[in-house]
Order: sequence, then C-alpha cells, then structure tokens
Amino acid sequence: MTKQCPHHWTQGAPFISNWVQQTPPAPPWTPQSQPVAPNPIMPSTATLPIYTPLDIKQLDARTVIVSVSIPAESVFTLPTKALEIKKIRKNLKITQCRFFNFVRQIPGMPHDTPKLFLGGFVRKDIQYSEAVQQTATTVESVIKDFIVNIPISCVVDLGRTLVIPSNLFGKQAEYEYSDLTLPPSGFTLKDKLPSSDFEEFNVVNQQFLNLSPNCELIFCRINEMGNALDRIPLRGGPLDEGIFKTIQEKMIILIQFRLIFPSMIDPPTTGCIPRE
Repeated sequence: MTKQCPHHWTQGAPFISNWVQQTPPAPPWTPQSQPVAPNPIMPSTATLPIYTPLDIKQLDARTVIVSVSIPAESVFTLPTKALEIKKIRKNLKITQCRFFNFVRQIPGMPHDTPKLFLGGFVRKDIQYSEAVQQTATTVESVIKDFIVNIPISCVVDLGRTLVIPSNLFGKQAEYEYSDLTLPPSGFTLKDKLPSSDFEEFNVVNQQFLNLSPNCELIFCRINEMGNALDRIPLRGGPLDEGIFKTIQEKMIILIQFRLIFPSMIDPPTTGCIPRE
C-alpha cells in the first residue's frame, strides 16, 4: 500500500533589483519624549538712569564739551581665593554715544530735551596674591592676574541750554487723476462717471538724512572703593590675615567728551533780560 504524502508547494525567492539592495536601511523610528518647539523670542529691555551734566560748554559754532558724573556698582568673584589686592589698572571703553534730538516743538504739547545715550565698560586688570602655604608667623603667596569688564549704561540729558536744530522728517503723499468715461446703458450722456477699470497708487516720497554729531572721549577719572564680602581668617596663618573671592566695588566715573555737530548750533542761553 502506497503512503499518501501531503502536497508540498515551493516558490523561488522574489527578484530584488541591485539599487534596492545597495540602498541602506532607514534608521528605526523612535518617538520623542517632548515635542520640538521653536526658540521663544525674548525682548531685552531696560529702564536707563538719566544724569544731568556737571557742565556744558560751547567752544564754537559746532563744538560742545560735556562733563558728566556716573555712579556704578559691581560685584564679581575672583577665580581663586585672594590674600591681598596688589594693583588694579582701569580703563574706560565707550562703545555707544548715540545722540537723540528733540522733536520740533508743537504749541500746546510737552516739549522734550535732547538726550545722549552712553554705553561702555570699565576694563579692570586686577593683580592679587594667593596664599600657597603659611605658618603661624609667615605667608608664602604667588601673584595672579584677573581681568573683568564692568558694563555701564545711562542717558545724559543735555537740557535746554543749547539750541540745536530739530530733525527733518520724511513725508509721503498720495495723489490721483480724474478719468471720466462714458456712462453705461440706462444713463444719459450728461451722467459721466469716474472710471473704475483700474486702481491707482501714485505716491511721492520725501526723505531727509539727518547727520549725527561726532562723539570723542577726552577725559576720564574713576574713583572707586572696594570691599571683600566673604573674607574669612587664613587657617594656620598669622593673626589678622584672611582670604576672600567676592568683591563689591563702588565707582564714581567722571567723563568729559566732545560733541562735534555737523551744522551750526545757537550759543547757550544765559538767562539775561535784553534791554529795551
């Protein structure tokens, strides 16, 4: 008796082209834990202090000397613990001297004064000693150097002593042409209508380029006081010796700069009453 075997169906491997075989497989997809959001736009604004100049002196028809005193305070940390401050060299760097002129005075409306936006920083090169070993009566130290920039930013009010020409403003004016056409059916010939087949946009632009004055720093004096905020006694060292890292400094910055205007300005007012 012949044994019946189940039918066995076979099929050859499917055809795969060469370009499919040479294409690298795609990386496996992994879901992200958090959705990707664009970076938020954070505006940076600040209310700047306004200072009145100590002196405003007009040298000629276009040159003005302005002296102003600016107080500043800063807190910074040294990279290592200091035993003593040996020397501090300071330099004032002006990065912004932007003149803002007043708007032409309109009767019945408040009138502003010209302003000068000042910005920059005080570069400090601090040399200090760092204790490396000590005894009850001696301290051995090394000299280190640290540079820090202290930013300053303020507005100087030039007041009403100088009569500076106001800014010239650009203008834009539109104009149109009248184009009369014959009326459509149902109207008499006397009823001429404006044409509406096309739209007009005729404009005249007027632009003035105002020139800003040139600003030159001619004198600076920095008076400062510094205090260590975290001073502690030097362990194992002589009496009254201590170390610190955080310093608070207060500065009075006296600045004198020259403004050179591109056009002539009126001399400062003296407040005198003219004779009749």
